[in-house]
Amino acid sequence: MAKDFISRGDLRLIPLAELWLSPLNSRQEIAAEEVEAMAESLAVAGLLQNLIGHLTPTGIEIVGGGTRLRALQLLAAEGWSRHPDLIPIDPVPVKVTADLQEAVAWAGTENSARSALHPADEVRAYAAMRERGASLSRIARSFARSEAHVERRLKLADLPAEALAALRANEISLEMAKALTLAPSGERCLEVLESVRGRDVRPEQVRRELTPGTVPSTDRRALFVGLEAYLAAGGTSQRDLFADRTLLEDEALLDRLFAEKGAAEAERIRAEEGWEWATWVPEEYVSWTATQKLVRLYARPGKLSEGEEAELAALEERDGDDALDEAGHARMAELEARREGGFTDAQRASAGIFVYCSSRDGLSVERAYQQPRAVPRGAPEAAPDLPQSLIEDLHRIRLGALQARLMDQSELMLDLLAWSLGGGLRPWARPLAISPTDQLVAPEKGEGTSYPPRLAARLEPNTSLGPDGTPAEFEAFRALGKKHRNQILTEALARTFCTGSSGLSVALARQLGVEVRRIWTPTAQGFLGRCSAGYLDRLWSELVPTAEADQSFQKLKKGEKAKRLEALFADPATREALGLSREDCAKIDAWVPAELGWPEAAG
Repeated sequence: MAKDFISRGDLRLIPLAELWLSPLNSRQEIAAEEVEAMAESLAVAGLLQNLIGHLTPTGIEIVGGGTRLRALQLLAAEGWSRHPDLIPIDPVPVKVTADLQEAVAWAGTENSARSALHPADEVRAYAAMRERGASLSRIARSFARSEAHVERRLKLADLPAEALAALRANEISLEMAKALTLAPSGERCLEVLESVRGRDVRPEQVRRELTPGTVPSTDRRALFVGLEAYLAAGGTSQRDLFADRTLLEDEALLDRLFAEKGAAEAERIRAEEGWEWATWVPEEYVSWTATQKLVRLYARPGKLSEGEEAELAALEERDGDDALDEAGHARMAELEARREGGFTDAQRASAGIFVYCSSRDGLSVERAYQQPRAVPRGAPEAAPDLPQSLIEDLHRIRLGALQARLMDQSELMLDLLAWSLGGGLRPWARPLAISPTDQLVAPEKGEGTSYPPRLAARLEPNTSLGPDGTPAEFEAFRALGKKHRNQILTEALARTFCTGSSGLSVALARQLGVEVRRIWTPTAQGFLGRCSAGYLDRLWSELVPTAEADQSFQKLKKGEKAKRLEALFADPATREALGLSREDCAKIDAWVPAELGWPEAAG
């Protein structure tokens, strides 16, 4: 046929004998079973879609419809005798173009729309268009794919031919082929290919082997420093298209930049908040070894009067309706700050903080710690105001007060349970002290087993099974009804609630209106007698605002001071004898030591 005989995009009937497969056709290798299935379809239903041909100086080459061409040739070789009613499909309808670029584009669209190409065939098809000058966007339009998808496939096209052949023969997975693109050279790629071919090796293992010493851009250090700052400092990197990340190649430089920025941030926070010192911690959390010899300080809890609480609620409601002016916002911020409480200026002037960077929260601060007071050599060590055993007791009481309120909050406890067991929280950050026990589903030999990522991430051997319960016992429990079940579950969950370090306990205590004095009263034996005499003197001065009372109190022995304060907290007659006002009594009824306040969230 003369080239000028066929106009652009003509649909022609071409004798089957004059058609053959083009080397540009994406489907160069087709299983015999697929050709047989296509032949049966053509014999029954006929040819429902024309072929696509490219006019060459020697004839028509089929660039789209290679499987149908092979099936037609099979039927012709059988003499069109597969079914009695089969009408020979010869000549064959072919859409023909003399434009090579157009033919390749048609072929890509046709094959992509018909059925998914094998990844290796798809890679070769994209590469063929690229070699003929097609742009990324044109390739993407031709195959109805995103440009990002085509870019990744073209990255695979740069693999050595042997690696693509292994992918086409299903000797390696597509994920393994993606990992091989990180090889620094073709020789290294083939070396690793030979080591993984036919073996059960995880692609991530190959990624690590091919990129030793690199740090992913998702690492907490890289996120904190910033990729631009790292590159500006002379750092080098490579892009991992398939993991959608960049690999930083100079870890020593990254660590130096991480330490410098961390120290600068620690100093900034120290200066802004007025602490005596601030220490940058390069690890992801502040370890016990860093704080074991320090004294932990706690923020002073704030409290508003009933009138102020009502005022704040009204301001918040108006703010929600966008009806609050500038003065109202200022007043609301003032009341919120007073209710929040915080560290005093005296605490900040004598204590410090630890600053660190966590994977989850980024820049974080753990407040506040104080160096133990130095004691001159040979001098007797002064007793602390509150011994450590008493502080620990107060923290238990504080937690018990919150647990007591949580026992009435079924929905909240179920929410906390789901959040605790849902994954993603570090063990020490879980609000419930519950250790979920997963069942063992990982086989001893894992060849051929591939769980979804969500399951695979939690494959932990179960080594702590409890005693079995009988079916009859369980049915008896269920018969008691959901209300009984929910009450038992709520109370049991409430008993597992732990303080943690995220500030959740602070928020829940405020949300539920937890008041520790509802479950705790200062007594001589349980609290006051365990404090120092100086602490008792200051407490009396704080609660009894009369000079005469102060002077008489200070002359008492420590045990007598404790008994006198116990009476002040519990005996109305003592308060009346001291001439205390209603406001003074309310202050006494609400007083709690700072150690019964809720620790603030770090950050």
